[in-house]
Amino acid sequence: MSTDFNDIHYPNLTSCRVTLMSTAASSKPIVQLPASFHDVLRKDIKRPYDFSYEHAILKRKEDLDEEMKLATADSREELQKGVVVKMKSVTGCSDDLCISFLEDNGYDLKTSIEAFYLAK
Repeated sequence: MSTDFNDIHYPNLTSCRVTLMSTAASSKPIVQLPASFHDVLRKDIKRPYDFSYEHAILKRKEDLDEEMKLATADSREELQKGVVVKMKSVTGCSDDLCISFLEDNGYDLKTSIEAFYLAK
């Protein structure tokens, strides 16, 4: 492995100036960092945290809120609309396709979802 340190770039230190002020400092040998330190600098930086866990929790909360709306639906239209939203969140398909499967299966959510995946 070649040890070429010319490719190391420190943008925050470009305008930095180091001045040795005592005679004791000039008499000491130059300090060299171990080679393992340079290897660490060359390693890839971890990707930033993507908050996928938090997004999943928020998605689950939205789904639970939709289920609560279904449970408190007063009219048939509200109930059907809620079932369409629930099927859409499970399957990811369009409103028209959800409505088509739900109408074919008498707005039975479980049967409609199964029919959707069998049709794929």
